[in-house]
Amino acid sequence: MIEPPEVIRVVENYVDEELRDTARYTNRTPLDSSGVWGLHQVARDIYALGVRDGASQERARSSGIRQRERDAAKAAAENGDTYA
Repeated sequence: MIEPPEVIRVVENYVDEELRDTARYTNRTPLDSSGVWGLHQVARDIYALGVRDGASQERARSSGIRQRERDAAKAAAENGDTYA
């Protein structure tokens, strides 16, 4: 799976904030390397879901356009219009 640079930056900024808060507050514990890796995995999974949803939306839009074109061509043929 992919994790684009923008998503990496968001995760790393979050990790930095968590580590700063850990140093500042006594009721916080730091993320270890495994936790950071897991956070990046979650970010990749979420990003992949967004990519998949975007592709699905584009397919649906394209399908609608093609259907309208077919409907217009059919209507034109039924009306004897040769310019459709």
